[in-house]
Amino acid sequence: MKPPKILAIIGLVLLILGVMFFFFPATQEVWKEKSHVLLSETIDVSSIIGCSRMLTYLFLDPEDVRNLKITGYVEKVTGNNFSFQITDGKVYVEADNVMRYDFDFIVEPEELTDGLWLKIEPTETKVSIYAKATWEEKTYAHVLGGMVLGGILGFFGLVALIAAFVLYLVRRPKIKVVVEKKNS
Repeated sequence: MKPPKILAIIGLVLLILGVMFFFFPATQEVWKEKSHVLLSETIDVSSIIGCSRMLTYLFLDPEDVRNLKITGYVEKVTGNNFSFQITDGKVYVEADNVMRYDFDFIVEPEELTDGLWLKIEPTETKVSIYAKATWEEKTYAHVLGGMVLGGILGFFGLVALIAAFVLYLVRRPKIKVVVEKKNS
């Protein structure tokens, strides 16, 4: 096989691969696990007013979030047992007269964006609170990577095709036209 033909085949293969890498990742859905600590602190709870803390996180695109779960615990460090609840009008978690309570519940992204309240009833105690949100979020980084890789492969494919054409023009056989004159 001659070099221009080999170069043209390589160029076509690179061009086709470039187009595939450019468009194929956009058809794939990729979900990445994410998490965020909503609250992690130790606080003294007043026997007069109790304690309230808001659990919230802003999702820029709630449609790209799934399997949102809140996990954590409330634990007595010193003092009396306590009662608490996590609510936003509807009660997600509620416990009475406990030393420690582990929680795990599912919410919608909009509910967490609006905020949930963790309320501890008035009592003389010191508690440690930990709450974490975990979810899966749709990612588009693979699309950008595919576009960059596809663009690079396509560029080199076009360069190889152009080089094959130039090489063909340079190496093509020269045709000489010989015109014979007839003597009359």
